[in-house]
Amino acid sequence: MSDANAKPLVSAVDLHKQFGETPVLRGVNLQVHAGEILCIIGPSGSGKSTFLRCINQLETYQAGRLYVGGELIGYQETGGRLRSISNRQVVLQRRRIGMVFQQFNLFWHMTVKENIIEAPIRVLGQSPAQANENAMRLLERVGLAAKADAYPMKLSGGQQQRAAIARALAMNPDLMLFDEPTSALDPETTGEVLSVISELASTGMTMIIVTHEMGFARQIADRVVLMEEGQIRHEAPPDQFFGEQAPARLRAFLSTIH
Repeated sequence: MSDANAKPLVSAVDLHKQFGETPVLRGVNLQVHAGEILCIIGPSGSGKSTFLRCINQLETYQAGRLYVGGELIGYQETGGRLRSISNRQVVLQRRRIGMVFQQFNLFWHMTVKENIIEAPIRVLGQSPAQANENAMRLLERVGLAAKADAYPMKLSGGQQQRAAIARALAMNPDLMLFDEPTSALDPETTGEVLSVISELASTGMTMIIVTHEMGFARQIADRVVLMEEGQIRHEAPPDQFFGEQAPARLRAFLSTIH
C-alpha cells in the first residue's frame, strides 16, 4: 500500500493522444504512488492500452504532461513548450519501466534465458555471468527454471507470459505495466500468470494493470479505474468500485462482462 502523502511515482496531467483525426486519450488525469497497484478496466477502444504505451514511450502524446519518478516522459520542456528527447534518452527513461504485453513479444530465435539476459547485458551493462545468475533466479521465481534452455515455441501460452514477466523484471524496474496479460490465455494458464503477478504484488512493486479479470482486480488492486472514451470516468478502492453504491454507468459496464 502506498503513502498517499508522498509524491506520486506516475503522474498524468491532462494527457491527450490522437491517431490521425481520432482522439484516443482526452484529458487523462491520474496519479499512481510508489507501491500502489492500480487496475484499469473499460470497454475496448477506451484508451487503456494506449495510456500504458505512452508511459513506456511506445506511443507519443500530443498534449499534457506525463511524469515517472518526477521526470517528464518523452519530452523536455523549455519555456512551456515540449521538445522530443533523443532515442538515447528514451532508452534511459524506459529502463526504469517494465512492460508485459498481451502477445508475450518474446524473441522466437532465442531461448528463454537468452530472452531474459539480452537487455541487462546490452542496456544495463551487466556481465554475462551476472545476467545469467539473475535470469535463473527470476526463472525460479516464476516457476520456469527447468525451461531456461527451451525456445518460446516449445512453451505453453502461460509459460511464455511468465517468461515475459521474468524478462521485464530482469531490468529491475521501478514500475511494471501489464497490458491485458491474460487475454490470450486459456483459463488454466490464466491462473498461472495471475499467481505470479500476485506474488509480485506482495513484494511492494508498483504496478498498473489493464485487465478484464474483475475478480483478480478486486483482489489485488489498491485502486480500480474505469476508462471510457479516452477519459477516467470513475476511480475508487475495489470494495467501493465494485460495491452497490457504484455509479450506474459503471454497474452497467460490469454487467456486460460478468
